[in-house]
Amino acid sequence: MGCQEPNGERKETAKLWYLGVILSILGSVCTNLGVNLQKYSFMREAKRSVGLKRAYARQPFWVFGLLLVIGGSGLDFVALGFLPQSLATPVGGSTMVANVAFASLLLKERFTRMDAAGTSLVLGGICIVAAFANKENGCYTVEELVALYTEPLFIMYIVLMTISCIGIYVLVKRVETILRRCGPSSAGYKRFRRIHPVIYPALSGIFGAQSVLFAKSAIELIKTTAGGSNQFATFGTYAITFSMFTCIFLQIHWLAHGLQSFDAVFVVPVFQCFFISVSIFGGGVYFKEFSSMSSMALGMFFFGAGVTLSGVFLLSQREMNKLSPKGRFRACVKAVIFIKRTQKARKMEYQWRQPIGPVDTIKAAYSPEGPSTPPVKLSKASVMPIDGPRASLTKIEIKAND
Repeated sequence: MGCQEPNGERKETAKLWYLGVILSILGSVCTNLGVNLQKYSFMREAKRSVGLKRAYARQPFWVFGLLLVIGGSGLDFVALGFLPQSLATPVGGSTMVANVAFASLLLKERFTRMDAAGTSLVLGGICIVAAFANKENGCYTVEELVALYTEPLFIMYIVLMTISCIGIYVLVKRVETILRRCGPSSAGYKRFRRIHPVIYPALSGIFGAQSVLFAKSAIELIKTTAGGSNQFATFGTYAITFSMFTCIFLQIHWLAHGLQSFDAVFVVPVFQCFFISVSIFGGGVYFKEFSSMSSMALGMFFFGAGVTLSGVFLLSQREMNKLSPKGRFRACVKAVIFIKRTQKARKMEYQWRQPIGPVDTIKAAYSPEGPSTPPVKLSKASVMPIDGPRASLTKIEIKAND
């Protein structure tokens, strides 16, 4: 994997690109399994009482999922040694297939026809991108990488990414504040209902793309070092490594926030879209991977990226946490059972009344006094009467408790 030929000349690793493809696919599947395990951990934690809830870092399933994510990232890291960045990230988008399977089987999330169409478009776009991407992969020293960081076009890219991250972060805080103060049914939150599920994976994807950029730089330094030229004696190497781990942490952090609130079938595709798009753009700008592509190849490359984005748009139409008809029926049955058990525990008489219609048609199946009994005025929860036969007793109980 080194960059030096026996005669001392530098070589390229383009001939082993297929090995990079295999490693990238394995890493993507491993990473996606870890992400879905983290979502599964959040679902289990939501069932615990408030006093027993734990931070995500203290949840065993989340920690195991994190280890899988780290392992998958390690495979992706090695794959970058055999692939250019603009090809490695689209191939890694094969995780969409694994996401569909894991989210449906492990998390019991519904997979609709819209999800199938969106996933198909995403995979089709990835295949087009992979077919026309540049497969040349050279080697770099730390001096060459630092010089690439000072290119005017890359400086513009860094400024654009910085502004994007700050803008999305401000939007995240604003939406969270509105949701916390006004609730999900408020008019203020309804304006952000569509974009709220997008901003977490979007921010995670942007940071993830920067982690790939720094990881690609790090793997190039390792390749050059393996060829006999030590690149770990300079500050630039460690600055690149530190930046890589910082971006990985921010990627995991914001992805965890998204999975806590929204379906993995939605969060992961949106994350992959931003991750792939920004990674392709960043690799093309930094390593100048588009410069050697023909006009047709470049056009098809961006056409594939457009197909991928259209698939993500279809996936974004998914309704978050919507119950199926069967699920709504079960929820209604459980609500009725809860009300009847509460009434029984408080020794209330069951009384069914018809709000509209002649009085003589009312059938009070559970009331011994029959239809002549005036209807009991109920509270908003329709469980505890606030006047009627039980009113005086309820007031006495309240005073006794006081």
